[in-house]
Amino acid sequence: MAKKKRHKSTLARATQVKRLTALHYEAGNQSKCYKAVWRVWIYPEFGICYRTYLDLLGIDPEAEEPRRTQAEPSLFDGMD
Repeated sequence: MAKKKRHKSTLARATQVKRLTALHYEAGNQSKCYKAVWRVWIYPEFGICYRTYLDLLGIDPEAEEPRRTQAEPSLFDGMD
């Protein structure tokens, strides 16, 4: 399956969500499970649903290439 290109803002948000989760998640502790981390830290900060939170945890920002918008010119445009 081809890697999905994502916007730079989505990759930045995924990085922030992963950082907060790493600080507050504790395996085996129900009061610090993913749902609790989302409820206390992620939802008030980002306003995203739990499913989106889990999707963002699955993104590897370093391995993905950001999507280039049409309005953004390339460094190599017009170098013929």
